[in-house]
Amino acid sequence: MVQLRLFLGLALAVVCATAQGGGVTARMEFACLWWSEAQMNGLNPNAPPPKATEVRIKQWEYTDPVGVPHPDVVDAVLLLSGTGANGLTGLEVEFTAQWKIGRYGKPRTAVWGAVKPMRIVAAAGEVRLPVDLKMMMDTLEKQDRWPFALRVSAVVKRRGATVPLAQVRGELPIRQGD
Repeated sequence: MVQLRLFLGLALAVVCATAQGGGVTARMEFACLWWSEAQMNGLNPNAPPPKATEVRIKQWEYTDPVGVPHPDVVDAVLLLSGTGANGLTGLEVEFTAQWKIGRYGKPRTAVWGAVKPMRIVAAAGEVRLPVDLKMMMDTLEKQDRWPFALRVSAVVKRRGATVPLAQVRGELPIRQGD
């Protein structure tokens, strides 16, 4: 597993997507650490235990301080599988990320910002891109703005090639609480 720290400022939302080509299949999901069902039973939100259970999420929302995941950091998880002689060897993954930012409390004002490129080489079938949502939220909140969605895209190529083997994109909606 290869990890790359990414701070783009805001939150991440996911629409799970799958793509394939050239013997490589790519799938994007969003994951975070949260409390297990056993930990949530009787949990005091003012003195919570550490979050130690990985969960997959389709959106970030603050509607319930315990039962609905709203993590500080979300991982964009790229899952790769390959067939053929080359399999997953020599792959390069190019990640890009965008934030959909608008005025705080006004989702209709949100627009997609600039694409921020990152590059890493996939060493295995899973590549994670951690995104610090809290840092982005805190930064934007000072400007009376909010990240309403995060979009992460990945293009998978053989190292040195120009033709993609697979392309996939995930979007994570970010919902404000009441």
